Amino acid sequence: MKRIILLISVVCFIPSFLFSQEILSGLQYNPVIKDAVKKEIQQNNAGASRRLELIKPITLPFFDDFHQKSIFPDTSRWLDRDVYVNQDFPYRSVNVGAATFDAIDEYGNLYPEASSFPFIADILNSKPIRLDSVFDPVPREINISDSVFFSFFYQPQGRGNKPEPWDSLVLQFGYPSGDSVFVYYDSIPIPISSYIQPGDTIYPLDTLFAPSYCDSNKYLIADRFYVYGDTVQMPCKDVFIPEYTWNTVWSTEGMALDTLFARYGTYCRQILIPITDSATYFRKDFMFRFFNYASLSTQNVPSWRSNTDQWNVDYIYLNIGRSESDTTYRDISFVERAPTMLRRYQAMPYSQYKNDPTNSMADSINLVISNLYDEAFNTDYGYYVDATDGSYSFYHDGGGCNLPPFYSFGYQKCDETCGASRACPIIDFIYPLGFGKDSAAFEIKHVISGFTAADTVGDTLSFNQEFYNYFAYDDGTPEAGYGINIGGGKVAYRFQLNQRDSLRAIRMFFNRTEGNANDQYFDLAVWRDNNGEPGELLYKEVDLKPKFSNSLYKIQTYYLEEPVAINNVFYIGWIQSTDDNLNVGFDTYNDASSNIFYNVYGYWEKTAFTGSIIMRPVIGEAFDPFDIQENTEPNVSLHIYPNPSGNGIFHIEAEDHSQLSLNHTNLLEIYNLTGQRILIVPFNKTLDASSLADGFYIIRVTDKSTGRAFSGKIMINR
Repeated sequence: MKRIILLISVVCFIPSFLFSQEILSGLQYNPVIKDAVKKEIQQNNAGASRRLELIKPITLPFFDDFHQKSIFPDTSRWLDRDVYVNQDFPYRSVNVGAATFDAIDEYGNLYPEASSFPFIADILNSKPIRLDSVFDPVPREINISDSVFFSFFYQPQGRGNKPEPWDSLVLQFGYPSGDSVFVYYDSIPIPISSYIQPGDTIYPLDTLFAPSYCDSNKYLIADRFYVYGDTVQMPCKDVFIPEYTWNTVWSTEGMALDTLFARYGTYCRQILIPITDSATYFRKDFMFRFFNYASLSTQNVPSWRSNTDQWNVDYIYLNIGRSESDTTYRDISFVERAPTMLRRYQAMPYSQYKNDPTNSMADSINLVISNLYDEAFNTDYGYYVDATDGSYSFYHDGGGCNLPPFYSFGYQKCDETCGASRACPIIDFIYPLGFGKDSAAFEIKHVISGFTAADTVGDTLSFNQEFYNYFAYDDGTPEAGYGINIGGGKVAYRFQLNQRDSLRAIRMFFNRTEGNANDQYFDLAVWRDNNGEPGELLYKEVDLKPKFSNSLYKIQTYYLEEPVAINNVFYIGWIQSTDDNLNVGFDTYNDASSNIFYNVYGYWEKTAFTGSIIMRPVIGEAFDPFDIQENTEPNVSLHIYPNPSGNGIFHIEAEDHSQLSLNHTNLLEIYNLTGQRILIVPFNKTLDASSLADGFYIIRVTDKSTGRAFSGKIMINR
């Protein structure tokens, strides 16, 4: 067999340098409890999260299109963090962003119970929902005549790995059974002075009983020496939560994305479910949940057994007043994420860009836009380019155009006179050269909206263009894993400079496999160009091993022992020491396949796969190895609820309160979808936007103490 490169599914993350604080904060799960909950789900009698005891039920309507910056589900609607909210795995979903179910947990690790036999992996529990009453315009009970429907879109595989026929995606409705289940021991700090006098000591294995106001049978065996003045954390009371009964109302078997398309003529299928069992579900604590069964590769080689079986779920909507024909939505949407405006790279060093800015820019980009309604909309489109430091601003006016319904005419066409102005907009600017600066960053915001002020449909899409000290073809999210299975085999990755430079480091992302079986030795290598393929070996560092992280999408850095002079075209890559797959992250969204070469038989060949390896050369002047410039700020989203709002009243919280001081000295701005600011007020956790017309708006909160700004999308739907 000549071709032996393999592509496998891998960890689905975004780089943790964007979200590291967010991921490590508030994730102190007890693995014993976590595993127990999953086993209970398998037995169809699982309780919900321990957090239920603190949660106030939310009200209708329930809607989430996962069009957000945070990689975790919005805590104003959801209880869990298992699924990965992203714009990378979905392929032609209903809009940008979806919740991806796979075989890894919220830390980016394979589930401990993962095997070649189907196991329950990611779980997405809703918060309890008031399905007994509505409260707007006046409070009243919900009954059968209110016609309650639950809908969502789903997609197997997307840009990831196809679920096998024995895998599945499951939807369940739940209600409290009337019983409760034990979750954990509540503990309290007790001063050791309650047990001993000054000068006394408590020794290891001594028994300490809980105080009288705790459960009488609680005690602690000392694990160390305690003296007067110390404090001990003492178990006090058992904590129970309501036990939920779960009924499976829908499920589907695993399949490839093209199989779904062949069966239903769509890449993203909508499911509409009436809720008619009022005695069971019309209650104040109704819940629903999705979960997936996943299974690892049946191959016996552990280094190939990694994340797998992706499902994408999107546009979840639960409300009264719906019907079986309620399958369209008064909404226009970008369907795929915003692309880079550079010709070749997702990111590149600022010094390299400034040497040839014109040829570094693309001529145009492609946007995928759909109209989810059953009527056409006359729309405006344009894009904004803003330097993050406020030093530059540019606006491109794409003009007006008619956008017909997707279900009849498909996406906005490039071959139409006006359609080309937004489906394939030209790039008629260059990023400023920033003399004296060694880095820069820009936000490109695409905005499409109804042509008139009264027509508030629209959508906004953003892309962050970074100019730091590295080249990247990839976007940092590995939808798959790449490797070769021959000891001594080589992989080389081609890059092109605008001017001579020095290679200082190489950054790589390694996906975890079963038991970290890909933790194998390899040599890091740099080659000179030889007529379009790797030539003379310029540098080799031997006996390295993959670096892993417990954070999501942590790209690791290998610093070269000495700088390597590079000119024009060069190659970075690795030489394998074993026949084990190194499972390097592979981005299937951005195609750099023409620059990927492998050599297992003594000659170089181009890869057969479409995508880009997550491997980045770091170049430039000497630098602090602990200060590689990259966006290390965590993205902190605003949690806005209820959203949509039936009366224009919203409540606003920060996803991580340590990142944003929510006080009245901060400013809150509201923009329409054309980018026009229509309101600016002192920040308040309750936003009264009742004076605005129905539709979508962007809100922006600026923290005056740090200068940072956070934004979110709101919808008014009376």
